Amino acid sequence: MSGSADHHRLRSIGKILQEEQSRFIGYPEIERKSRELGFGMSVRTLRFYVDEGILPAPRKVGKTPVYEEEWILNVLLSIHLMKTRFNRSLTEIRQILQTMSESPEILADKLSVLYEDVTKSEELQLVERAALQDAFFALLTGKLVSGKSGQSLQASELRLSTLVELFQEQGKLDGEDYQAPEFSEVLASQGYGTSATPTVAARPSLEDPSKPASESATALTPTSIPSDAVTIRMARAKEIAFAQRFKVKFERLGRVHCPIDGKGYKAGPREHAYDKDDRSSEVVDTMKSMRIYDRALLDSLPLGEVREFRVFQRGLFGRGDLKVVVRAVVLSPVEDYLRQRWSNKRLGALEAKRAVEELDLKEGVFHYVGILSTSGWDLTGTEQIPTRPNLLACLVESQGEGSWRVHLVPDDRWGGVEVVFDPETEEEKVERVRIKIEHQVRPKGEFVIISNLCEDLDVPRSLVQDAIDQLLDADSELTLLDRGGREILKRSRL
Repeated sequence: MSGSADHHRLRSIGKILQEEQSRFIGYPEIERKSRELGFGMSVRTLRFYVDEGILPAPRKVGKTPVYEEEWILNVLLSIHLMKTRFNRSLTEIRQILQTMSESPEILADKLSVLYEDVTKSEELQLVERAALQDAFFALLTGKLVSGKSGQSLQASELRLSTLVELFQEQGKLDGEDYQAPEFSEVLASQGYGTSATPTVAARPSLEDPSKPASESATALTPTSIPSDAVTIRMARAKEIAFAQRFKVKFERLGRVHCPIDGKGYKAGPREHAYDKDDRSSEVVDTMKSMRIYDRALLDSLPLGEVREFRVFQRGLFGRGDLKVVVRAVVLSPVEDYLRQRWSNKRLGALEAKRAVEELDLKEGVFHYVGILSTSGWDLTGTEQIPTRPNLLACLVESQGEGSWRVHLVPDDRWGGVEVVFDPETEEEKVERVRIKIEHQVRPKGEFVIISNLCEDLDVPRSLVQDAIDQLLDADSELTLLDRGGREILKRSRL
């Protein structure tokens, strides 16, 4: 009798363990199910998100990495919505996911509502929609916190309908004269207050006792923004993404080519030195000259970050001679951002030339420079990229929705170093191509010309092929064909 009871107990335990294990799925299953739900994430992208700290490390069943199915699919849906619908940076997405203490299902639901009911609403103007999105994400990232508890609000505490009503009540829909209220104005009546923004000790003081607080620059709000304009928030996000990705990509490079002696030098921690700086002092001087004294505004501005790696020849007793300098520079039309909080001014050859002239070019040292313009480049810049006997430069700009363009003069001397100036990873390029193709070939009988896709998206053919392979594996209605010497990907009409 005792043996029978023990057997029954063991079967019960085994059933519980089996049910528990069935809730978890591995990378291949996550890829398949996410595609079925319309926001496919490849295995390479999942691993990239883990490496970047966007997703927590998976648990292990044996040697197999797994996630709880419902949890991971809702997180991936949230990431997909934030990237593709709201153009949020991975830095901001990481911050939101790391501070989230509730079910990701609630966040995904709120994001879906925000997109469907707010961004598509005909009752709201473009500037209102942008302000609502900013308010939503400011709450999630803790830039606005509960006035009572001082803690960041969770997605479940947000009421989008309340936000909409408050914006309409305070802003009044007056055509082009409409001024979107500040976050603090909109939310103050709901018991929310702004959190203290961290300050950087190295930044000079902006205090001006003679200037009334009411004249603060934060009171200025643009009445209308051109469709091609870049806002302060967008510019700062681009600066952060470019600088951080540059650092990560360089540290993964391993070896750097020096065209002067034709040798490759190790670029590990023992062989390189790293420095970072910004132009905050110059920005402060510009603000003072414009009689703008606003610490919060300074914390929101792109500050002209400069990051630099110096690679040395490894000597018998440590570092030897300096051989290569790899430098990332950010430029912005600061006066525009200060005056009107946005800019559609494209920087040109003059600004790029000045950035290169600031370098201390040393004989016997080769310099690689990547220059990001947060507001984009004009034709004079991209057609007159500065070059020197011991320097190669490239110009970088964001194209929105996570894509970037790197302008450079083809030159064998790059030796692969140019990849560190492209913030977009190969996995992200493949995902961008896949999303583009899925959109174009969704109707029956539609097709896409592969060569046009490579040119339009500025993505190498090999990565386009990776995206095509993923789609062919997941969708039996797609076929790769040759039509008149041109490759096309077509969906069947049946």
